[in-house]
Amino acid sequence: MKKTVLFVDDDPLLLRLYQMMLEGEPDWETATVSSGEAALKYLAENQVDVLVSDMRMPEMDGIELMDEVCRLSPGTSRVIISGIGDQEEVARSLETTHQFLAKPLKPTELLEMLTRIGNLDAYLQNESLRTLANKLQSVPSFPSAYLEIMKELNSEDPSLQVIADIVTRDPGLTAKMLQVANSAAFGLSERVSSPFDAVQFLGMAAARSIALSAHVFANFEKNPIKNFSVKKIWDDALRCSQMARIIMQREGADETSTEDACTACMLRETGKLMLARNVPQELERAVALAEARKISLTDAEMEVLGATHNGVAAYLLGLWGLGTPMVEAVAFHLKPSSSGSRAFGALTATHVAKIFAQDMFPSPIIGLPATLDREYLTEVGVHDRLEIWREAISKHIPAAK
Repeated sequence: MKKTVLFVDDDPLLLRLYQMMLEGEPDWETATVSSGEAALKYLAENQVDVLVSDMRMPEMDGIELMDEVCRLSPGTSRVIISGIGDQEEVARSLETTHQFLAKPLKPTELLEMLTRIGNLDAYLQNESLRTLANKLQSVPSFPSAYLEIMKELNSEDPSLQVIADIVTRDPGLTAKMLQVANSAAFGLSERVSSPFDAVQFLGMAAARSIALSAHVFANFEKNPIKNFSVKKIWDDALRCSQMARIIMQREGADETSTEDACTACMLRETGKLMLARNVPQELERAVALAEARKISLTDAEMEVLGATHNGVAAYLLGLWGLGTPMVEAVAFHLKPSSSGSRAFGALTATHVAKIFAQDMFPSPIIGLPATLDREYLTEVGVHDRLEIWREAISKHIPAAK
């Protein structure tokens, strides 16, 4: 069945342009309205898979519209398009928007975005994954510290001190923040010793990412889990996050995309912890199968559970309404060519960081190790950047001896 994308813009010429971009596309049908109020009325009467709105419109702007759509139709993917270069406006849209696209929008960018959303939706709506996810009785709740930090980031004048105070109120988050800061500050003469210094060193957006990942890991730290060490998974996540940050910065990515990649790296393995907590016997069978047949753990999980640990982690992030690039990176980081995405971004950096970390810090691996998806990297146009990234990473993160 075709999916519906609703475009919202007070400029009739742009609405017609968006329609023309999708003319002849077999998977999508378009609808257009000229205001936020009209969009909500249309949404109340019709199924909308993706809503694409301009940022600035009279009466109800794009962010206000997204707030209402998030409340009334949480299953609708939400995309903001704007010519505004002000990062403050972009930050304000992040809480209820899955993706941000800049004007002028090219037809290839629009189709790329819709393909990614369509593939990810199909992945997350897979019946086996939904069935497995519904079996999980113990899953992390959405972290309140994340929301508090988001609220401050979206304020007119975000304050380092306010964010540091939010971090300080949570001892577990404070510990993780300092650990991340000191790991990132390898080689500096002085250690980072306070939440304020940590937020100042890492950046306010990084505090948001760490609040999210620290909260998820905190749900599992008090209960040792057979076959999986929470500490080892955290240490690996931390290294991958550092590597992804270096890759994104090396390619000139903006702060939002960089933090998407870092957060994806921090959370990509948490599905293992959720499975170990909730369905330990099934996971143990998958581990034994992977070892016996010398296949990947994800292949073994598919055979035993009908879904994978990265799918479970992505499903949780999807339920939380987090951005498409972040959820996509968690879902497809082991085989990014399955995503449909062929643009450099969080998925690329997460995939490469995973393999680099595996190579630089060898440790016992269940089943077959992951390998670089070279076909994907070639199609994205970054295959020749691998050694440049590896060299940049090695200057900041010494490999295990």
